[in-house]
Amino acid sequence: MHLIHPQEALSKIDGLVEVKNYLLKIRLIKNLYQKGASTANEICGSMGISLPTVNTLLMDLIRSGEVIKQGRAASQGGRKPDLYRLAPDAFYVLAVDLSKFSVSLALYNCQHTQVKDKVSHKLVLNNEADTFEQLCLHLETYISTSGLSSQKIIAIGISMPGLIDSKAGINHTYLNFGGKSLQAHLESRFPQAIFLENDARAMTLAEFKFGAAKYAQNVLGIFVGWGIGLGIIIDGKLYQGTSGFAGEFAHSPLFESQEINCTCGKKGCLEAIASGTSIVRMAEEALLLDKDSILARMAKSYKGPLDPNLVVQAAKEGDQRAITILSDVGLNLGRGISMLIQLLNPELIVLGGAVAEANQYILTPIQQALNVYSMAKSREKTQLALYQLGNEVGLIGAIAVVTDNLFEEVLTKPC
Repeated sequence: MHLIHPQEALSKIDGLVEVKNYLLKIRLIKNLYQKGASTANEICGSMGISLPTVNTLLMDLIRSGEVIKQGRAASQGGRKPDLYRLAPDAFYVLAVDLSKFSVSLALYNCQHTQVKDKVSHKLVLNNEADTFEQLCLHLETYISTSGLSSQKIIAIGISMPGLIDSKAGINHTYLNFGGKSLQAHLESRFPQAIFLENDARAMTLAEFKFGAAKYAQNVLGIFVGWGIGLGIIIDGKLYQGTSGFAGEFAHSPLFESQEINCTCGKKGCLEAIASGTSIVRMAEEALLLDKDSILARMAKSYKGPLDPNLVVQAAKEGDQRAITILSDVGLNLGRGISMLIQLLNPELIVLGGAVAEANQYILTPIQQALNVYSMAKSREKTQLALYQLGNEVGLIGAIAVVTDNLFEEVLTKPC
């Protein structure tokens, strides 16, 4: 089967029966990609088609190399049924994790396993065409050194910061130039399907599919790095809003008395006083007050500018000023989270990003704030947990976005 351009392949197929058969195969491949190993009966239930049709499709896909048999499922009272899954080399996806200052790349097979080592490069995001060119060169180099045919790498998933309309493929904050969407620019350079999503939403989707939230249905993912990002899962679906901008609560002006300007231009935004940027600002002020502290000694030997990770590490080493900074940030962050609990009544809140590495130094003040600012009944069934995917969450987020959206364009055609 031709998976890299299914829409193009479909246009070359003659006859209604052949078109229907091709689309059913694409649906079955997508089903196995999303759900993993399944029995024929499970596939029947998911796709709503008959067992003889599923068996015929499976045999065709086994012959063409996309599907393999892999063991047997538990017995339901008779013979153990065969398990089917995608062959490891059926197709591959390139994951791209962009931050404000770097890009990381990794290649995953269709079983969500990383098959080529991650590489990272410095890249400062802006709206310049030269920056886009640098990004493309990094992607092209990585693909060319993978040893795989470009026909086998069928999609590129991108997780990145910014105000993103993923359906239109537009990042209104970064790499917005030339009168075309970022997705259109990328599609002019790469034959693969391109999927673009805001980093917080992508990382929340990753934790929902593969990490801390995979057994929950109503989830908030709050990722605190230099800024604050929010992803929302409602009834098992990523919520994006009308224009794709859902989750921008970091720029809610919750603290009217604050005199600190936010990057958005307002004063008193949550991000201005409870993000990695605010942690660094407070740490710099603390260094002026105490030049012999643990934080000060660590800063002197640290290569590069001060960042939130260093403050977290100093707190773990017992630096009282660093602990106080994280406590203040946690209390302010908890106040913002309390508002979300009142509005959305989530089952689980996943805290991730550099600040989450502080563990109890950040979780305890957040919980204190929740106890003060949210109603007991609203929060009593809401759990607070740390993310599980760690430094790989951005890359896995890009994969999660592809998993949700791959083949959707062609599958909108009726069978």
